[in-house]
Amino acid sequence: MWKGKRHWETLKMQPTPPNLKHASRLREDICAHIAIGAFDYGKFFPDSDEARAAADADAGPTFREQAQKWLATISHLADSTRNDYRRRLERHIYPVIGDKRVRHIVYGDLAALLGNIEWGSMKSRNNTATVIRQPFDLAFLDGLIETNPAARIRNMKSQKEPPDPFSLEEINAIVDTMKKLDPAYANYFEFAFFTGLRTSELLALRWEDIDWNMGLVRVSRAKVDTIEKGTKTSRVRDVELNSRALEALARQKPLSLLAGKEVFINPNTGKSIHTLNIVHPPWRRTIKACGIRYRNPYQARHTFATLNLMAGANPMWVSRQMGHTSMKMLLEVYSRWIDMADRSREKNKLETLLSVPTVCQRKTAQSEDRAVIG
Repeated sequence: MWKGKRHWETLKMQPTPPNLKHASRLREDICAHIAIGAFDYGKFFPDSDEARAAADADAGPTFREQAQKWLATISHLADSTRNDYRRRLERHIYPVIGDKRVRHIVYGDLAALLGNIEWGSMKSRNNTATVIRQPFDLAFLDGLIETNPAARIRNMKSQKEPPDPFSLEEINAIVDTMKKLDPAYANYFEFAFFTGLRTSELLALRWEDIDWNMGLVRVSRAKVDTIEKGTKTSRVRDVELNSRALEALARQKPLSLLAGKEVFINPNTGKSIHTLNIVHPPWRRTIKACGIRYRNPYQARHTFATLNLMAGANPMWVSRQMGHTSMKMLLEVYSRWIDMADRSREKNKLETLLSVPTVCQRKTAQSEDRAVIG
């Protein structure tokens, strides 16, 4: 009996009296080791299935088991974040190392895993590396492994794509074309262009958030993967509505005001827009029909910022409208457009000065006037 279970093992020898006596002494030896807690199944029966099972149990959890344990520790994160982690585990990591014991995995295994995948972007690769590191970090802190093979997995430098905004002429072409092809989505995208709301904030926007008297919209929630949560910065902000944003809301009123809470709904179902996949098809159709170079819908947010900056709006005001936590984000991302606006303003100052006649020009003009009169 070992660990509450009876085990049967066969000795590969004939059942002669000497061999039976040997088996009896062996059993007594095993029972003595069990009694003092020193029994090693593999030492006595190295070829036994039970020995291999015991060795595996002693080797600790598999990566899959350790990852599940880690996922249970991050319940405080947003559902969308945890779902993204699960997808990365199931798609990239489990098929390669999921059933390996954490103790038996080495750095080379992890480097090969990341190196054998064609990543769409370095950001995706880095996010997956994070999901690899965390279970190993937990195992190291719990004392399950003496060295952490993931400690040297580093993030690669990721080139962040710069804003690629639309011009006012392109915006007008998109909205006018979409009014013919997909009228309900024309309202959605015009509002997006002229408020700068994040996509998740647009999907969660409710009619009760609109202050018609003050011309404001209160942004207090976001929707990601059908789940409503707080905004990305966990802050509530009021966004001032310009004439184009108010026009889009006025057109949207008869389409959704009585249908439910959300401002923008799926016109085919009359229900909430839960995922971005719903707004992408009408966007692609319109961009193609306009003959405009394709950019993703999120560029509507960048467009709002660049239009305001080029018009001379105070960068601090633009930053507050967009819900940035600090001016640093605006200055880093939109410095090019701030510089262009500054150059335009300074050039206009010079042009204004140049448009004022000099003393010499005034005297010449006066002489010409007297000559004409004479």
